Amino acid sequence: MFNKTILKVFTCCCASAFLMEILMSRAPQCTLLITCLQFLLVTVKGFIFTTKFLTVKSKIPVKEYFLLVALFFVTSVSNNYVYYLHVPSTLHMIIRSASTPASMLVSWHAKKQAPKLSSAVGSLLISVGVLLAMYGGATVAEQQKGTFFYWCIGVGILLTTLVTGAYTGLQQELLYTKYGKHPDEMMFYTYAIPLPMFMAMYPQMAESTSSLQSDTWVLIAVNIMCQYYCTNSVHVLSTKETSVTINLILTLRKFMSLLISSIVFKNNITYLHVVGSVLVMIGTFIYFDCFTSRKQRPVTAQDWRKNK
Repeated sequence: MFNKTILKVFTCCCASAFLMEILMSRAPQCTLLITCLQFLLVTVKGFIFTTKFLTVKSKIPVKEYFLLVALFFVTSVSNNYVYYLHVPSTLHMIIRSASTPASMLVSWHAKKQAPKLSSAVGSLLISVGVLLAMYGGATVAEQQKGTFFYWCIGVGILLTTLVTGAYTGLQQELLYTKYGKHPDEMMFYTYAIPLPMFMAMYPQMAESTSSLQSDTWVLIAVNIMCQYYCTNSVHVLSTKETSVTINLILTLRKFMSLLISSIVFKNNITYLHVVGSVLVMIGTFIYFDCFTSRKQRPVTAQDWRKNK
């Protein structure tokens, strides 16, 4: 089960990112539509199979979800919308890899717990790597007249979502601690409650569909299915593995997507992107003490007598 879940995370999440990049090259105006359809699919599935048409009472009081929903909605919509602002997927993935230090700082502020030295060093390397990649992306964007201003706005939004995403994870952790782990229920309500908010964006979404061709609709359908299984697999993994394992898997998944994007789409990759990516990877491993050797504790006479 564990291996299948990890395989789903890699295949579905990478496929979703790959298809999203194709869609943004064809129809960058449909980002909100794709996000809305993703929310709709999760809501319909949860309504039928998780809540049994709302006949199953929620384990977590619905009112407790509202702060989580607000943070999650802003983060999800913003992360997809920045594609429309000329932020390439390579830089998008590198910046989102800085979610680890962002979560550390938010947790430090909320829980008043100072991070370990390895966490601080790893976070510093990740931050430097992201800054280098951002600078490399800026030099490319400056060469494209008319896009640099929107690129700056997009990067600013991405940096903001690092904070909102970190608070989303913290709020989720608090709810799990207080009411127990109910991933399917939480997934349903975090997607269902904010769904009506998309009505305010209906004119923009309707306009974006007018020029979409049939093959683009097929790509959108496959993308939202891949994204659903990606999200579901991460939720399942969060109930079975530690946060260390999950974050390492997701970071490796992002860099696999980055590698695929660089090779297939031949994006404008500078040496700063490469150096920044390496620093992010090394910083992530240091943050989670992956370079620390774990020696087995010597067997004492008391342990020997217990096992005899």
